Amino acid sequence: MRYGHFDPAAHEYVIDRVDVPVSWINFLGTEDFCTVINQVAGGYSFYRSSERGRVTRFRPNGVPRDRPGHYVYLRDRSDGDFWSISWQPVGKPLDGSAVGDTARSVDAGEAGETAKAGNTAGNTAGDAIKAGDEARAGAPAKDTASAGSRPAQYRARHGLGYSQFESTYRGIEATQRVFVPIESACEVWDVTVTNHSTETRRLDLFGYVEFSFHTVLIDNQNFQMSLYSAGATCEDGIIQDDFYYEPWTYHYFTSTLEPTAFDCLRDSFIGAWNTESNPAAVVSGQCGGSSGTTQNHCGALQHTVTLAPGQTIRLAYILGYGDRAKGATMRQRFTSPGAVDQAFDALHHHWRKRRDKLAVGTASDTMNLLLNDWTLYQAETCVVWSRFASFVEVGGRTGLGYRDTAQDLMSVPHTNPAAVERRIMELLRGQMAVGYGLHLFDPDLFAEAEHPDIPVGVKLPTVVPSTNYEQLHGIADACSDDHLWLVPSTLAYVKETGDLGFLDRVVGFADSGQATVYEHLLRAVDFTSAHLGANGLAQGLRADWNDCLNLGGGESTLVSFLHVWAARELAAAARHLGRPLDAERLEAVAAASAEAANQAAWDGDWYLRGFTADGQPIGSADSAEGKLFLEHMPWAVISGAAPDARARRAMDAVWDHLRSPYGTHLLWPCYTAVDDSIGYVTRVYPGVKENGAIFSHPNAWPVIAEAILGRGERAWEYYETMAPARFNDSIEVRWAEPYAYCQFIYGRDHALYGRAENPWLTGTAGWMYTAATQHILGVRPDWDGLVIDPCIPPAWDGFTVQRQWRGVTYQIEVINPDHVSCGVVGIEVSPLPAALGAAGSGPAGPVPAGSSLAVPAAPLPSGPGFAGPTCPDPARMHGPVVQLRPLVDPSRGRPVARLGLPAAPDLAGVSHLAVRITLG
Repeated sequence: MRYGHFDPAAHEYVIDRVDVPVSWINFLGTEDFCTVINQVAGGYSFYRSSERGRVTRFRPNGVPRDRPGHYVYLRDRSDGDFWSISWQPVGKPLDGSAVGDTARSVDAGEAGETAKAGNTAGNTAGDAIKAGDEARAGAPAKDTASAGSRPAQYRARHGLGYSQFESTYRGIEATQRVFVPIESACEVWDVTVTNHSTETRRLDLFGYVEFSFHTVLIDNQNFQMSLYSAGATCEDGIIQDDFYYEPWTYHYFTSTLEPTAFDCLRDSFIGAWNTESNPAAVVSGQCGGSSGTTQNHCGALQHTVTLAPGQTIRLAYILGYGDRAKGATMRQRFTSPGAVDQAFDALHHHWRKRRDKLAVGTASDTMNLLLNDWTLYQAETCVVWSRFASFVEVGGRTGLGYRDTAQDLMSVPHTNPAAVERRIMELLRGQMAVGYGLHLFDPDLFAEAEHPDIPVGVKLPTVVPSTNYEQLHGIADACSDDHLWLVPSTLAYVKETGDLGFLDRVVGFADSGQATVYEHLLRAVDFTSAHLGANGLAQGLRADWNDCLNLGGGESTLVSFLHVWAARELAAAARHLGRPLDAERLEAVAAASAEAANQAAWDGDWYLRGFTADGQPIGSADSAEGKLFLEHMPWAVISGAAPDARARRAMDAVWDHLRSPYGTHLLWPCYTAVDDSIGYVTRVYPGVKENGAIFSHPNAWPVIAEAILGRGERAWEYYETMAPARFNDSIEVRWAEPYAYCQFIYGRDHALYGRAENPWLTGTAGWMYTAATQHILGVRPDWDGLVIDPCIPPAWDGFTVQRQWRGVTYQIEVINPDHVSCGVVGIEVSPLPAALGAAGSGPAGPVPAGSSLAVPAAPLPSGPGFAGPTCPDPARMHGPVVQLRPLVDPSRGRPVARLGLPAAPDLAGVSHLAVRITLG
C-alpha cells in the first residue's frame, strides 16, 4: 500500500494519506533547538538536550498515539464546527466515514458539559481557571454532527528542516509550515488560511502547545518539582512558562497577530475529561484567560478573524526557549511575512549548500533520491542530535554513545565539518588515559556549568551533582571496539579538511592527563594491543559492536579486524606526517592482528565470530545455532586482513546464507537455547534485533566489502535491497518511513518478518551514505588526493558526481562503454570556464601525461550552473584537456584515478574542473 511519494524537485516527501499505521517523523533544527514531529503534528521540542532541555511535553507509546503536538485548531463561529490544520488531533473523517476512534465528531454541547463538569471539580487551581470555566459554561451548545460528517482533505510534507501540514475543509484551505530558523532557539509556525467558499467566514484560530518541565524524568516522575515549581502568565500577547526554582529557565509562546484570548493552564484549555481531540476552549469557542502558578501549563492563543470570499490571512506562531523579552524580540523579528519567508529561504539555502557538496546523478532514481537528500539529511541528524531524541528514544537518556558517534562522523565531514570537529573533541575528552572510550557519556560532564543566573550562595531544593563519576567506568564495563572507531573517524575529518594541525592539538583525557590528538589515537590502537586473548585475538570485554555478545574474557574476531583497520589507517597518517618509525610499528601491529585472525579464526568457509571465555568457538559451521554471523565478515575484507581467496569465500557465505528480500540477517540460525557464555543475544526473541534480525547498521559493510572485491553487482544488490525508498509501495509490510533507514527489520524467524523498527537515529544512514558515495561511486578523499574508484553494476552506462573538496568543485562524469564494474582505464581533466562558474580560464601550459594532477585551492564562487543540487553536463570538456594515467591501488589491485592535492602553479585560480573517467 502506498501512503505518499517523493517530490525530488522540492526535496520533500509528500504524505498523501496521513492515516499511516505508524508515525512518520521529521527532525527540525540544526543547532540548539530541535523539534521531532510527525505527519499529523504530534511531537515535542527541546533545547540542546532532549533529557534536560525539554520545551514541550510528549506522551510516548500512548493512546491516542503520539500526543500532544504543535497544533492549530480552526472553528467556524457560524455553527461551532471545528477541525485542526493537521489531521490529528481532531481527526475529521477523511472520506466521509470515521477513521479510528479519534475521528469521531464531538457534539459541542456534550463536550462543553463534560468540560464544565471537569473544570468545576478543578476550581481549587485558582480564580483564573474559574474565569475560564464561566466562559465555557456560557457558551451555547452547537450541533456539529452533520458538519463533522463532511469529508476533509489532509496532506503533510516533510522537507529538509521543515514540515508542512495542509487541510481543505468546508471551503477553507489552511497550511501550517513548521521550521526552526538558522541560529535561532525557537520554532516558527507559518500559518496561512484562505476562504475558497462563496460566503464570508468568521473563524477562530487556536495555536496550542503543552509545556513540559525541562528535565523529562522529573516531568514524568516528580510532580513536586514539575507541577508545583512552575507558573505561566500571558502579557502583551506572549505566554511565558516560568520554572521558578530554576531562574534561568523559561519557555515562551507568542504570535504575530494580537490574540483575542489565551489560556496558560492546560486543564482550562483542554477540560478535565477532554483530550486534544476536543479541547473545551475550542468546543465552546472561547479561551478562558487562565494563568497562575503550579499545575500543568500550556500555550494557547486564540485569534478571531473574518475572511471574505477569496481572502487569505497569514500569521506566525513562535515557540521558543527564553523569557518574555526574548519572545518579544522574536515576535518583532517575524512580524512581517517577508521576514518569515527570509528565514525559511535561509534554511533552504543552508541545506542547498550541503547538498551541493556532493550531488549524484545515477541510473537509479532510488539512489539519487536518498543520496542527494534524505540519507545525507538523516546522517547529519545523527551527528547533530545524537541517538536519544525520537519517538522511540524520547529523552530518558542523553549524551553520546562512543561507537555510534564515532561512526556517524565519518559520513559528513564534507557537509558539516564544524559539527564533526566538535563531536571528535567530545569523544577525545571521553577517552580514558589507557585508551578505551566511555561507552555512554554526557559531554557536559567535561564542560563548565552554564547557569550564570544562579545567585552566589543560593542552594537549590534538589541536589544536582556537579560531576558524575559513575560515567568514568572501568575496563570491566568497557566495550572492546568503541575506541577503535575514533581513529578512522578523526583521520577522515583531517583528510577532508586538510587540517593536519588538528592532530597536534592537546586534549585532556576523561580521567587524568592530556595528550595530542595523534597520541590519543595511538593510545586507542595500543589499548587493543595490550588486551589480547589466548589465541592472539582482541579480548571481547563487556561487548564489541554487538552489545548482546558479552564475551567477558573471550575473544572477538570483529575487534581484531577493526584493530588491523585502525592501525593501518593511523600508519598511513604517520607516514604522511613524516613519522616513519610510528608507521612501521603500526604496520607491524596490523600484521600481527591479521595473522592471529587468519591462524585462529578461519573455520574453513568463513571466519569464526570469536571465542567464549572458556575457549569455545562462536560462529562455527559445527555450532548448533549461531553458525554464521554477518558483522565481522566484511571487516576481514575492509581491513585487508583476509587473503583474497578467503575474503571472497567468506563473503560468498554471507551471500548464500544471510541474504533476504529485506536485507541481510545478522546471524544464522537464530539462538533458541540460552547460553550466557555467548551473551544476552541468546535471551532475545528469534528474529528480533541482535538475534537474527536484519540489523540495518552492518548491512552497509557488505556493500563496501564487495566493492573492494570488485563485485559491483553484489555491492549494488546489497545497497538496493536495504534502500527504504524501495518499500514505498509496500508500507503494510515495512510500516516505517520510506525516506529513512531504521535500526532493524524483523528477521525470517519472526511473525513480523519485513517490518522495520526504530527509524532515523541509526548508524545505517551514515554508513550507507559512505558505502554508496565512497565505494560504489568511489569518490573519496585520501592523503594524496581525491580518489575516483567506482565499482558499479555492469549494466550502468555511467554516472555523474559533483564533489566539492578543499575549495575546488569537481564535475565528474564516469562512462562505462564496456559495461564492467570497475577499473579505470582513462582520465581526462579540463578546467571549466568562467561562464560556468570557474575562477580561471585554464592552465597556462599542458600537464605531462601520466602525472598526478595538482589542483589549487581557490574560493568557491556561486556561478550559474552550480547553484542546484545536480551537476551541469560534465561531458562538456572546456579548455585544454589533460590526459592522466590511472594509478594501481595496491589495496584493491586495480587502477584508480587520483587527482592530486592543491599545489601546481600552472592551474592557479581554477576552482571548477570537469573530470571524465572511463572504465574498462
